[in-house]
Amino acid sequence: MPRSRRPLLLAALGAAVSVGLLVAPGSQAANGLPAVTTGVVTQAFRATTYVKPVQPVLPSVRYYLTGTANDDGNKTAGSPTATFSKTSPSGSTDITQSTNVLTNNGPNAASDPGNAFWTGPYTGRIKGKVKVSWLWSTHDPLAQGNNLTASLIADPGTSKQKTIGQATTGVTNADGTSHVYTVSIDVDGTVSSKIQLVGSPVYVDASEDLTAHYGSATAPAYFEIPLGTPPPAKLPSTHSINDTAPLLLSSTKIGRKAAEPTLGVTKQGNAFVTAADFDGLSPATPRTLIYSSSDGDKSWHNVSPLVAGQPTPPTTADPYLYVDPDTGRIFNDDLTAACSFLQWSDDEGKTWQAGNPLACESPVDDHQTVVTGKPIGGLTTTGYPKIVYYCVNKVADVQCARSLDGGRTFLFTGSYPFLGVDAGSAEGGGGLQVCGSLHGHIITDPDGRLFLPKGHCGNAWVAISSDGGSTWTDVRVNKMPVASHQTSIASDSAGNLYYVWFGADDLLPYMSVSRDHGMHWGPAYLVAPPGVAAVNYPSIDAQDPGHIAISFPGSTARAANAARPWNYYVEVSTNALGHPPVFHSSTIQTPKDPIHRGPCLDRCAGMYDFIDVVIAPKSKALWAAAVDTCTSVKCIAATGPTLKSGEGADDAQGIVVRQLGGAGLGGLGETGSEPVVTPPGTKPVTTTSEGHLAATGLGAGLPLLAGFLLALGLLLRRRPV
Repeated sequence: MPRSRRPLLLAALGAAVSVGLLVAPGSQAANGLPAVTTGVVTQAFRATTYVKPVQPVLPSVRYYLTGTANDDGNKTAGSPTATFSKTSPSGSTDITQSTNVLTNNGPNAASDPGNAFWTGPYTGRIKGKVKVSWLWSTHDPLAQGNNLTASLIADPGTSKQKTIGQATTGVTNADGTSHVYTVSIDVDGTVSSKIQLVGSPVYVDASEDLTAHYGSATAPAYFEIPLGTPPPAKLPSTHSINDTAPLLLSSTKIGRKAAEPTLGVTKQGNAFVTAADFDGLSPATPRTLIYSSSDGDKSWHNVSPLVAGQPTPPTTADPYLYVDPDTGRIFNDDLTAACSFLQWSDDEGKTWQAGNPLACESPVDDHQTVVTGKPIGGLTTTGYPKIVYYCVNKVADVQCARSLDGGRTFLFTGSYPFLGVDAGSAEGGGGLQVCGSLHGHIITDPDGRLFLPKGHCGNAWVAISSDGGSTWTDVRVNKMPVASHQTSIASDSAGNLYYVWFGADDLLPYMSVSRDHGMHWGPAYLVAPPGVAAVNYPSIDAQDPGHIAISFPGSTARAANAARPWNYYVEVSTNALGHPPVFHSSTIQTPKDPIHRGPCLDRCAGMYDFIDVVIAPKSKALWAAAVDTCTSVKCIAATGPTLKSGEGADDAQGIVVRQLGGAGLGGLGETGSEPVVTPPGTKPVTTTSEGHLAATGLGAGLPLLAGFLLALGLLLRRRPV
């Protein structure tokens, strides 16, 4: 080999070795990084546009809920009379049953006077979706949904008693009058002689005093049992492709329960997450602590502001944390009995300052969200370069306040992003609708515009303000029915917007993109990895143009039974502006160890809401907060379809996830040649880190090694003649 080529060869070899060591997960310990999570499922896929699923239609039998005016008293006395019949009711007034969340024994307790229930004769197999249309009322001003469990119990009071179907639903209209609520229960079981429909209240925010109404001819309540066994519905799916940049993750338990965690990362790479648990001044008092990691997700420690050894405030409700990606200020806002308490830190959590103790501008509020933005609309700031915004659910409306002094004082912005009721439209048939005021995270774009997402009256909407919240424009993102109020939006550095939600028809996640500040939106893209059958509460963040991260709990099990296992998914796209975009996804744990079992819709067990994902401002790594509700040996090993004692998901351990390699890091992304599409009919590309070369550090260096060998071959072939 000529001497002149040896430096080139040595340089190529050196580059291959150095880069391989840099990205190889096998070198994490040497670099002081956390260990790569093993056993995960990684998949790359191409998103597909929305196709409405075709649900199989079966004939069904309708049973009307009925009884006597003395049902409530008879139930309490132990001689229940509430039943059901194929004959529609003829009564002119409602029959009612009260419920008591403090005295009932849960949704699986048959003939429980703390629940509302109806019992009647039935014989045969039930397999399919049982639709329940019933009426409920509440005076609870904080009723926010997911506060009611619907169950079907076969042969109650006998040795064959068994819960054969269960679903989570909610009562959201707190005006004291009855409203119709519909829930679909996946049922699979055989009934020998009788069946019982149960409505069981769940403690969520307050007293949850729920009352069932039925027996009226003008507003009948009923349930429908399908006849026969339906074929499985064909769900839409994305297309697997070869994973050219598989995600490498660390998943670290922070050492504390962390209901509805939110997180943020500073430019210094320090991460902060809220950790809420019911361990305050009394065993049932909620308390939020702030945990931080300064070693890249290897370890976590408490950095909460303390007074006399106790966090401030000592008792809180909903937690919320936001890190300004530009200034690094860490905002922590906790709901209190009156309103909320805002604190911030400018030194990575070492010291804290308290802002307006009524950050929400006026009590009472719920479901708060905080963000900062560039001054806009002629507004000027003092003491802090950005405007601080705070939006909350006021039940009757969504209300926002702004602070021009960094959070010390707040004033109402001047108008409402959403009202709790909607007058309807000619397209939708018109008529007053009660939509509630729960919403997602508020965000700002690079120019300071405000965007507040909301599943409003069954559709995905966004409220937009270009003047600091003084006025708002509401835009419907898509006509697809949404499954929840909780939707999520993100802006990249160029002002492109990305909006995610999960559909009411299939419970799968979808994304739409806007390139004109939210005024118009592109098609709905399915963004679930192949094989995922249902998700809950997807969240999104964005950074560089087209670079986004999404997270959600999801299940590959089709049967929505009491033992349904759930994974937690994170995914990254670096061409989210493409048609269609490509995603790289991974679970954060092995599917053998699910993060949840059973129903998971809206406020899922100990997860609750506001599960979070962010892209770090400097490293551009994905970070996500998750909750593990299934931690006991019995829960992990449960096989179902029903659960035995001790197999339920009853925990809420906080987990923080960090991306160590893959798409979005080190320039890896959808550049150059198109990914290879898996031929139709072949098995989806699924790998586990236990069997993937990338987990050893070798896979990350293989392309470089191949390039080096190719260069070596070319050099050797070109010997001088």
